[in-house]
Amino acid sequence: MKDIEALDNQDDNSELEGSSRLKRMDLVTQLWMTSNKIDSLLRQKARSNWLKYGDSNPKYCHSIIRWRRLRNEVKGVVIGGQWIGEQKLVRS
Repeated sequence: MKDIEALDNQDDNSELEGSSRLKRMDLVTQLWMTSNKIDSLLRQKARSNWLKYGDSNPKYCHSIIRWRRLRNEVKGVVIGGQWIGEQKLVRS
């Protein structure tokens, strides 16, 4: 980063030559590659921790799933003005 900043300062003062521009481009490429490697490592560590320790809120997640399932369940239907709640008749 320091080398890139130094080359940028030279470029601002119009003192940057062609070989220095190539060096700057190479340094920026190396910076991006290093950044991508660090991101990849962090993703792998996160995945490893998730596999090792699992989800930290399984009780909460399962309670939300159960609540949604009960909320979305069809308890009965109204046919011809009459409520039908018997499971076999509702299915048919």
